[in-house]
Order: sequence, then C-alpha cells, then structure tokens
Amino acid sequence: MEKKILVPVANGTEMIEALSIVDVFRRGGIRVDMASVNDLVFTSSHGVKIEADKLITDCMDETYDLVALPGGIPGAENLKNSAELAEILKKQNASGRLYGAICAAPAVVLKEHGLLDNKKATCHPAFIANLSTSQASDDKVVIDSNCITSRGAGTSIDFALELLALIAGEEKKKEVAKAMVVG
Repeated sequence: MEKKILVPVANGTEMIEALSIVDVFRRGGIRVDMASVNDLVFTSSHGVKIEADKLITDCMDETYDLVALPGGIPGAENLKNSAELAEILKKQNASGRLYGAICAAPAVVLKEHGLLDNKKATCHPAFIANLSTSQASDDKVVIDSNCITSRGAGTSIDFALELLALIAGEEKKKEVAKAMVVG
C-alpha cells in the first residue's frame, strides 16, 4: 500500500519547515499532500507566496501514515484554530498513527489539543516554557511513541529525515540524506 503524509499549512507558516518536509518525502518517493487551512495560495511567515496542493477540508476522509506540522507565527496559531485539522490530528493519535510538529507548533497546536499529554517533546526555545519541565527537551528531534517534535528552521532537515526513517526505513533516510549531501 502506498505511503502518504499530510503537511498542513496556513498563512504565516514557516516556509523552510514546511518545504523541508515536503521536499525530503518527495525525494523519498512518498506521496505528500500539502493542505492549507486557509486558501490554496497562502503567504509564509516571511512573505513568500506558496501554493498548497489542496485544502484541509479535502483531507478529512483520507488516512495518512504521518501528519507533520510546520511552525511559524502566526502559522501555528492558524493551524491551531482549524477545527478540521484538530479532528484529523485527534483521529491520527487515536489510531496510533504518527504525527509531528516543529518550531512553535508543538506548544501552540499539539499541546492545545491534548496531543502532548504524557509525552516528551521539544519546540522552538521561545515556546519551550509552554511545556512542563518534565515534558520539555532540548534535543533537536524528540520521538515519544507516535509523536515526533523538533526545534525550528535550523533542525527542519534533521526532523524531516527522522520522519522519513519512521515511514520508509533507515536505508531510505540514508539514500535521501546522501543525495542532499546531509551529514
């Protein structure tokens, strides 16, 4: 069965984080749906116009192997406020399938919807105080059960490659990393 992932985006999304995930997975031959909670063409946190593949409402009946949220402000807040995305994330968790977030999104989106309960996590240093001290980690990427989190734009390739390894295996991760000249 074909593997597929969802990368939700919104006005104010951190472009590097979103496109790192999309790029790494497409290089790995995995189907990626980049779905906007706003309009198909949205504006990144740094003013870059990007076109999503579809709208989040078109993803409601899909099953994804992974849902991976980029951060950015106000992007993470816009993702948090999407009832459709909240439903997708809760369904993803309830089924034991993978979900992840980077930068502000772990603290702003996942925590808000109860998706970090009893889990270790990391996020951007500006948001780490929003996590409990028993929960917070300074690691680049934290994997706790079916939840994967990362720090920010500078860790986005590491995050995407770790996610790829979970979906397609360590060999696929090494193959894509080598082609990208990553560590």
